[in-house]
Amino acid sequence: MRNFAWIWFLGFAAWLVDGFISLYYRSMQHAQLAFLVAMVFLAAGFFYRRQQR
Repeated sequence: MRNFAWIWFLGFAAWLVDGFISLYYRSMQHAQLAFLVAMVFLAAGFFYRRQQR
């Protein structure tokens, strides 16, 4: 399997940006959900990166 863990980190960055945009527009519920999903993507990225070693 090739090194595809970077995709999870890219998803983390996208959800993080979405969370900050939601904070800017004062949509707190969406921002909380976006940050939660971002943390899941970050955890998955670390998990898959560790598995590839």
